[in-house]
Amino acid sequence: MDIDGFWAVIEGTGRGAGLDERSDRLAAALTELTVEDLLDFQDHLEAQRGRVSGDVMGDAATLILLGCGDDSFARFTAWLVGLGRETMDRIAEDPDRLADECEVRALADRHPRDWSDDEYPWWEELEFAAVHEYERRELDPACMHCARKARVPEGGRSPWREPERDDRDPEESLPRLTAMFDDGRLWD
Repeated sequence: MDIDGFWAVIEGTGRGAGLDERSDRLAAALTELTVEDLLDFQDHLEAQRGRVSGDVMGDAATLILLGCGDDSFARFTAWLVGLGRETMDRIAEDPDRLADECEVRALADRHPRDWSDDEYPWWEELEFAAVHEYERRELDPACMHCARKARVPEGGRSPWREPERDDRDPEESLPRLTAMFDDGRLWD
């Protein structure tokens, strides 16, 4: 599976659909893939999540979610991938462009406890969908990692890249998101 095939699967889940429906569509699409394509899918997913895994995106997640630990950030980056290729390209270049997305704007001025499950900006099922399909086929999920690792040439790089450090304050790196979300929702 090439990157275009990966994005076809992601975008085929329907960005505007509810999370459960999207997850069902994703699971169904993955059943059609070969084992090699499942491995490719997971490699592409990790590479795309790596594009949005830096400090500035962590600050964006913290602003939007009112705090963000490692698991929440992993789900958040999966959700970002679920926004589609064009959106990923824009926000990987400039995380403050999240302020342009209708899904993000709809969350502003409301406490996360008031968000519906479908609005919440994370997609845990996407993180593990290929692993679950691999396992469903009675293959050892731990071996999926081994199989993916074996495909990286010796001395080669994993699709997950180390994010760049950025020590700027969110007000400087994310002025629009800061204006949208740094508004006292914590005290509501």
